[in-house]
Amino acid sequence: MAPGDAPRPAGRPDHVLRNRGVLGIGLGSLLSDTGHEMATAALPGFLRGLGAPAAALGVIEGVADAALSASKVAGGVVADRPGVERKVLTAGGYVLTAAGHGAFGLATSWPVVAGARAVSWVARGGKAPARDALLSASVAPEQLGRAFGVERAMDSLGAIAGPLAAAPLIVAVGYRWLFALSVLPGLLAAAAVLALVAEAPRPARSSTAPRPEGVLSLARSPGPFRRLLAGIGLYGLGNFSATLLILRATQLLHAAGRPNNRAAAIAVLLYAAHNAANALVAYPAGTLADRLGRRPVLVAGVALFALACTGFARASASLGVLAALFVAVGASTGLVETAQGAHAAELLEPGVRGRGYGLIGLVEGVGDLVSSVVVGFLFTFAAPVWGFAYAATLATAGAGVLLAERPGRTHVPHL
Repeated sequence: MAPGDAPRPAGRPDHVLRNRGVLGIGLGSLLSDTGHEMATAALPGFLRGLGAPAAALGVIEGVADAALSASKVAGGVVADRPGVERKVLTAGGYVLTAAGHGAFGLATSWPVVAGARAVSWVARGGKAPARDALLSASVAPEQLGRAFGVERAMDSLGAIAGPLAAAPLIVAVGYRWLFALSVLPGLLAAAAVLALVAEAPRPARSSTAPRPEGVLSLARSPGPFRRLLAGIGLYGLGNFSATLLILRATQLLHAAGRPNNRAAAIAVLLYAAHNAANALVAYPAGTLADRLGRRPVLVAGVALFALACTGFARASASLGVLAALFVAVGASTGLVETAQGAHAAELLEPGVRGRGYGLIGLVEGVGDLVSSVVVGFLFTFAAPVWGFAYAATLATAGAGVLLAERPGRTHVPHL
């Protein structure tokens, strides 16, 4: 057990499935993701109705991801402060996230959507370090992979439920009422965290330890954590928003002769398959990460994303091919997110985990900003093949950096 950890039961591996903290955080992720994925799945069609081009979608997602990353840094600093209740911070983030995407229904132009998306993602990012720190403190170190796997699986179940709910609601009530209804799951997510998750004790700071206000000292710490940041940074520079996959599938299916609304509905269902793959892979990925090592599973996920992007670069309107590629991207996300969270926890002492996860969020967010904007512009002004080639190249480079990491568990000390 790392210094400063609160006592936690070890026991059999399946104990993680009955842990109230893991269950509460998992339910929060499931419910919140149901709401915001309802809104995300409907967003490309809504923007198309407003007359927004593909480049606008890339800008919206990029700006939102930049806001997400900045808020993760701030949220990580706040989450590590003595006296701050991480579960309250997490629950509040769920409520504000829901309010942000619910506001899409009031928009009459795409810049208004961009502003609401940014507000929603600020709240989503601000609570993420507190949530991950709570989760890592809820289980024994040897169960970190499975705990993050459970949370990622439940998050992805919400990402399945969201698009499946969105497809009929688009037809039944229209986009604006759909966005209003998407607020309700977020409110239930906050209630689940407050009711089920216990606040874990945290170690007191040493009186002689440095007390930095930010997270730059973590980024400068030599060893595996800095190499982890470099690898996921390169991967993030190519890991564009999945809404661009929905747009690409819609374009291909429409060009093959399907009416636009039907093509969009099929693309949303393909996105649901993407999220189903994420959900199915996440817990097995965590089990493998606990047994074989977190870094190899992380590398496998990044490499799979690169392969899937290579496949998307070869345009095809075949439903079978598109489904396989959506599933491959979803599986890669399940591998990466599960192994990344567990690997970071084993490299960080409990007293700096909030800031560590915040720094990871910053690196990911900068990458997401660049990738979504670049790929969106390549889609619009060059050709989609160049967007996917760009993504595959950066992901391959990220996998190479992670492979070059020297094995070993080197904790970043308390700050």
